[in-house]
Amino acid sequence: MVRILISYVIPLLLPTVMYFIWTVWVRRQIAANRAQVTGATGDGDEGGEITADDVEAYEIRTPWFRLILAGAGLVLVGLMLSVFFGPKNPPGSVYQPPHTEDGKVVPGQYVPKPN
Repeated sequence: MVRILISYVIPLLLPTVMYFIWTVWVRRQIAANRAQVTGATGDGDEGGEITADDVEAYEIRTPWFRLILAGAGLVLVGLMLSVFFGPKNPPGSVYQPPHTEDGKVVPGQYVPKPN
């Protein structure tokens, strides 16, 4: 279960989570800048009003296709790296599939090649 989480779920969700963290940060920066500007003008009536043009100028649209593409790319890179860095069988060994011995299941393993 942990391997599936690390190999598939985290790489798929990571770009989206990072994007939403970035948008929260940007929106806070915009709000802080807007508060500085309205506080500096001293106009209680005109400076504090937010028009529809202001909202549209700072609207952040979510690029879902790019986020999905980035997540799929991270999954592919992770799977390719797992081929190179994953556990390998020792040289001269063969895979012995799971079997039963004395009524107990012995898991699959690599064993030395019989001569």
